[in-house]
Amino acid sequence: MKSFANRIETLINDSWKFSYGDCIEGKDKDFDDTAWYDIGIPHSFGTPYFMENEFYVGYGSYRKELQIDREWIGKTILLEFQAAFQEAEIYLNGQFAGSHKGGYTAFVIDISTLALEGTNLLFVRLNNLWNPRLAPRAGEHVFNGGLYRDVSLIITDPLHIEWYGTHVTTPEVSADRAVLNIETEVVNANLHPVKCKLVSRIEYEGVTVFETVAESDVLQPGQSLIFKQTGIVDQPNLWHPDTPHLYTLTSQLYENGLLKDDYTTTFGIRWFYFDAKKGFFLNGSHYDILGANVHQDHAGWGDAVTRAGMRRDVKLIKDCGMNFIRGSHYPHHPYFAAECDKQGILFWSELCFWGVGGANVEGYWTASAYPIHEEDKAEFKESCLMTLREMIRTNRNHPSIIVWSMCNEPFFSNEEVMEDARALIVRLVEESHRLDPARPAAVGGAQREGVDALGDLAGYNGDGASLYIDPGFPSFVSEYGSTIDWRPGEYTPSYTDRVERNPQWRSGKALWCGFHHGSFVFDMGSMGMIDYHRLPLGSWYWYRNELLGIAPPPEIREGVPYALRLTADKYVMGTDGTDDAHLIVELLDEQGNRISNTIEVTLEIVQGGAIFPTGRTLVLSPENGSFLDGAGAIEVRSYYAGNNQIVARAEGVQFASIDLMTEGEQAWSGQMIHIQTGPPDVQKIPSSGESTNIAKSRPVFCSSYALEHPAMNVADGREDTCWEANDSDSGQWVMVDLEGRKNAEGAVIAFAESSQDDVEVSYSYDGKLFKRLFFGNLSDKPSIEVDLSGGLRYLKVYFPQNPVAVKHIEIFD
Repeated sequence: MKSFANRIETLINDSWKFSYGDCIEGKDKDFDDTAWYDIGIPHSFGTPYFMENEFYVGYGSYRKELQIDREWIGKTILLEFQAAFQEAEIYLNGQFAGSHKGGYTAFVIDISTLALEGTNLLFVRLNNLWNPRLAPRAGEHVFNGGLYRDVSLIITDPLHIEWYGTHVTTPEVSADRAVLNIETEVVNANLHPVKCKLVSRIEYEGVTVFETVAESDVLQPGQSLIFKQTGIVDQPNLWHPDTPHLYTLTSQLYENGLLKDDYTTTFGIRWFYFDAKKGFFLNGSHYDILGANVHQDHAGWGDAVTRAGMRRDVKLIKDCGMNFIRGSHYPHHPYFAAECDKQGILFWSELCFWGVGGANVEGYWTASAYPIHEEDKAEFKESCLMTLREMIRTNRNHPSIIVWSMCNEPFFSNEEVMEDARALIVRLVEESHRLDPARPAAVGGAQREGVDALGDLAGYNGDGASLYIDPGFPSFVSEYGSTIDWRPGEYTPSYTDRVERNPQWRSGKALWCGFHHGSFVFDMGSMGMIDYHRLPLGSWYWYRNELLGIAPPPEIREGVPYALRLTADKYVMGTDGTDDAHLIVELLDEQGNRISNTIEVTLEIVQGGAIFPTGRTLVLSPENGSFLDGAGAIEVRSYYAGNNQIVARAEGVQFASIDLMTEGEQAWSGQMIHIQTGPPDVQKIPSSGESTNIAKSRPVFCSSYALEHPAMNVADGREDTCWEANDSDSGQWVMVDLEGRKNAEGAVIAFAESSQDDVEVSYSYDGKLFKRLFFGNLSDKPSIEVDLSGGLRYLKVYFPQNPVAVKHIEIFD
């Protein structure tokens, strides 16, 4: 709990009840919820979730007893939700308190007039139904519903600083001097007019740097105003990934000499810019950016990740020598950016306007990124704008954030609405500039349909890096790589990257992707350099060696199994829902060396109130990818204080155990809690019912190309374009990447002309081992039809002799 003067901020993550389904009667105090699950926040509908391709879609109902102290009555009382996926209705004591639409941003509900002294009943009705008018309409992640980020209670005086109401900018910065502009939004929720005084104090490591005071005119009931103050910091300690210095703004609000509110804001002082010809500059010096994309979900817990888990994720990216994270493809928890601030990682914060390739089917997250029905467009546009506003407001003071991104691959919209999609991007860029002119507005995944020129910074995914050479405006490789792998994984940089300096005009690049993650697309989530259980693959060690000069560990080999070893990243943890421990279990030989044998390990909590995502026991096995190369891992958490003993057992070897101490207000009494066992059913990906060209707008790679005929032309869906090699050398090729294994029935390859020379068509799952589908010449007709009748990721057209221009490659599901 944070308590400053009349402001109290306390987490209420513990002691919730949950049930699947739309149980509106749960809002009534006398409703019997004894059959409901006992859960804590953060919570997911999908728990336990282990990268399955399907997930529960529907309603979930939450109940909690909320204690309101006598002295809080008459004050402003807010419920803060850091996110709820994705349509939430909140009730207090049976009365409707408010609602929110959108699954990735924080919001508050004012319960001041509904709260009663003593025990109150809080009820949340939540659904994760696909909504054609909410972003995202599409995306290759999973969209498990839930109160999957922290919930807090905030109590302030009626005269107070608004929620996330401070904004610190640095319009002038140098190594010698920084000018700070401070905007503070103040609200008068009293029933009478007031005059107030605001004291703003800047501190660095506990030492006051400067202090400024401002006074208001009369503030009427219900009125708000924004104080604007300016100060100067001499010889500022500049924020940089190598030296992540942070300052603190303390905002104190007075009425008639009495302190009414006390609010703190952490920020950093730095300056940066992106240049079209010279790349990225930080604090006056060129800075080469190399990082990774990061989704938010973890093994077992799904999206319901603790702050400790976020902290480990940032550290794992930092520890391999990278300096950047792209928050793919939605706003992340504000705490994630706070960890980037502290640990020194540049952060790209992204909106959830998202597209995904393949058949665009209404009714699921495979739809057109932009609405196809006129009646859905206005509300969808407002959904994107509102989410952008909420993302920027809650994250604008983080020095790690260097860009707001408007979207990811919005070109996966139906052709007839592409112009509307481009217009929305332009509107979002304008709104981003209005809200925060100090940061550029990027267009993420901008390699098709001309969307790269709509923002301040173009982020190219996949083949975009090779298509757009020195585009004439600031650019970034927002995704490269996408290699499917499992531990131990190959000791490679994933794809063709070699970590050399970016070309001078390219600001940076980000690997796809940092971690394995859930996806409803087969194998799409298995592209991380760190697996779902947060254990590194070989590529992570490759980057660490290249960037930091740390040699990889020796190869783990098979041996004679003798014992298990169980360790944790900490042995004392909190119980407020923000903390957990990362357990690692390893298989050892008699000499204590880890060996790579396959084995099934059972973890059990034999004492204490801690839980796994599966409850009191959890099985790690090679079959589901959770115990590989002689090791497995999982996160454990608790909402009860006390000692916890955890045992790891496997057949034929010595067991291992550890003790974890949990600290908090509510002690574990030995009572058994009703553990969530997973959703009652899951929704499968709907079929369009028609054969669809799933190669359209996918990445296309080639051996070479003529400048006016790039490889992307074979997947643009047009008849008047083609790919041509830049010369007639033998061995030329062009290849479509479906970005994950897809089921397909057949493919058609059309050529610009017939030819007596041979051509080979082959397919692959991994881009390494190809199987031939066709070999022969094009003397009969300038097209080839091949039967696939199964899965593939890559389709390659190879010319062992003279190459022929390829008009299009179509792959049909």
